[in-house]
Amino acid sequence: MIAEVNRALSGLLAPLLPAGCEVRFGAPDAVAPGLVWFLAEVREDEPAAETEWADVRDQGGRVVARRPPVRRFDLHYDVTAEAADAEVAAALLDAALIAADPGRRVPAALLDESLAGRPVTLRLGERGYASRPPHTALRVIVNAPLVLPVVTEVAAPAEDIRLGVAPPGRPAPSPSGPRRAGPGRWRSAAVEEEHHAVRGEAE
Repeated sequence: MIAEVNRALSGLLAPLLPAGCEVRFGAPDAVAPGLVWFLAEVREDEPAAETEWADVRDQGGRVVARRPPVRRFDLHYDVTAEAADAEVAAALLDAALIAADPGRRVPAALLDESLAGRPVTLRLGERGYASRPPHTALRVIVNAPLVLPVVTEVAAPAEDIRLGVAPPGRPAPSPSGPRRAGPGRWRSAAVEEEHHAVRGEAE
């Protein structure tokens, strides 16, 4: 999940950066001008997690796998602008502010297949400690899903279903056992209804 989110952030931010700048992940450094994203904290978003397993079906509608519930996490990034020029540094931070719009989702085209179709959002948060002087840092929180691998070991569908019905007080006949008819024998629910109807006429 984290690697996929980093790739999506690179694609989202690249068009917003000044010329000659890049998006980097990890500890801040002064190698080249860029916007540096340091993953400082990971918290699980339990209220937003799914609770049910999902069936994965083939084209014929047959269940071929089951997917565990999708969990969601808040990825807390400390974002700093590495640039000798103050205007370039300001433009880098502006790019992060533009991207961290809580009303928008990361475009699906930037997401890997495992994340596509599930919302990935950015918002600003509060930093828990002072910025590294003399750098300004933003806390950007990315909310993303963790999609676990599907479980392919599923029970085969039933090929034959048989039902047995017995009157009260008598055990149901075995579906695979011999079928017997005659006085006091029960062949099906229809026979039971007929028996009661005949007895009612006799009374």
